[in-house]
Amino acid sequence: MNLIKTDFKSAVLETAKEIKQTKPYKFCLTGGNFGSFLLSELINRNYSPHKKNIFITDERLNCSKDYQNAESVLIGLRKLKNFQPFNFIPFLQTEDPDLSYRDIKERLGSHFLDFTVLSLGEDGHLAGHFVNSYFLKDDRFCFTDNALKEPKSRISFTVDFLSKSKKIILAIFGEEKKSPLIELMEGTGTHSSIITKKNLTIYTDIKL
Repeated sequence: MNLIKTDFKSAVLETAKEIKQTKPYKFCLTGGNFGSFLLSELINRNYSPHKKNIFITDERLNCSKDYQNAESVLIGLRKLKNFQPFNFIPFLQTEDPDLSYRDIKERLGSHFLDFTVLSLGEDGHLAGHFVNSYFLKDDRFCFTDNALKEPKSRISFTVDFLSKSKKIILAIFGEEKKSPLIELMEGTGTHSSIITKKNLTIYTDIKL
């Protein structure tokens, strides 16, 4: 694990630079501010997802499109050079969460991801893997219908699966993330096991 003290913009720039240089075949993006700014920077750098598989870490189910991660990510993806719809494999909006990851499972096969971008939640969750999430039939995925914030229904790759990516970037910015960062680093956080991964780089502006 490599912990780098930096500002938000620099972390976005470094992550975009690494993605363009390493050209990951299968990579997974977080939603939220970091994911949005990262996509914007990839657009600025004329990044091409040609022949790539792009996933999102998690999705909000049974809600309007305004709240769906896939919808906001697609806005950026469509601006990427040579982007085609088959490059992006989102979770499906279904009542049964075990049907939601159908297309992802088919595209992934038995492989792991090459590059994953995560951000830490204020309650210590990563991706959409909350403390009360439970494993689905394919244990690479998990679900909760009682997330901390609305929308309550969240499906996600499990942190265990995401942590097996060849490269992991974890963005932690803002003083409101200080307590969960301390818990993560001290081993008492929901997903503290991830800090043992040598392939993990943490970018943060928080002074510990």
